[in-house]
Amino acid sequence: MKCRDYIFQLTSGQLEDAGTATQIAAWQHRMICFRCRAFTRNDRALQDMLKGYGEHLQTPPAPPAKPTDS
Repeated sequence: MKCRDYIFQLTSGQLEDAGTATQIAAWQHRMICFRCRAFTRNDRALQDMLKGYGEHLQTPPAPPAKPTDS
């Protein structure tokens, strides 16, 4: 597997739905290629950040505090 193929399949989501032979080839490539290992780590971190941001956007804002009489 070439780096270009690995990156495309990883970022498009095809790697998750791929067959066993393709997943093994991707795993082997990732073990050999330090650049694709780094890309995978960075992609995973970015996905985690985006997931957290998406959850933040879907959380309703807190109601405004009522003023208290002193």
